[in-house]
Amino acid sequence: MVRQMNKELSNLAREIEAAFELSENLTERARNALKETLRTPPTVSDFHSTDRVLKMVQECLPGWAIHIKGTATSPNGHWHCSLRKSEIRDNDSYVGIGQGPTLPHAVLAAVIGALAQSQ
Repeated sequence: MVRQMNKELSNLAREIEAAFELSENLTERARNALKETLRTPPTVSDFHSTDRVLKMVQECLPGWAIHIKGTATSPNGHWHCSLRKSEIRDNDSYVGIGQGPTLPHAVLAAVIGALAQSQ
């Protein structure tokens, strides 16, 4: 079975990556994108917390491997995140990849990108 990418989620992930800061509009769209997958819809402050965004990965994509690489510089870091269903295989049917100026930003883009491919 071939999965079709959810273009709306894919575009949202790219917009999150391109944004220096998450606007009200991006935050609301991300909340809407995640509300059906998460037990509790995220708050605005959740998107600025590394711990809370990592918890979203755990809920949305349980058991997935998280790889993070970055340079912590203020105000604009260079963070990259990749999410894989398995660390053992390199042929996952879909993965999440994100980048951003902050770690939560990169992880959020990666989880939304993975969800875009899984639907």
